[in-house]
Amino acid sequence: MTASTDSLVVDIVRTLEKQGIPRESYQLGREFDPEALARLLDSGGGTVEVRLEVRGVSLVVTKQGVWVTDEPPSERPECPHCGLPVSAVVQLVPTHHTAYPCGCRVRGDLLE
Repeated sequence: MTASTDSLVVDIVRTLEKQGIPRESYQLGREFDPEALARLLDSGGGTVEVRLEVRGVSLVVTKQGVWVTDEPPSERPECPHCGLPVSAVVQLVPTHHTAYPCGCRVRGDLLE
């Protein structure tokens, strides 16, 4: 992991601990891809804002830090192919959309 990824992971873990979520109760790599998140924040300058949910806690992540939001956690849709909850849809090329974390090919508007 890069220095920016390490710092981001530490910020998220500390924020979750302040909310009473012990670090033994989750694995961040199963909730989202920390390295991809760090790359996204680095590439977008100060304008990118990412919303995450870890163990029912809604977070806002920017290059400036990590905050807990008051918004209730949203229901994640199920993957139409395997039934697992989908937390993100990644578009690598215009015609290819992949569900995260399962990796199944899905419609681009699955999370809208």
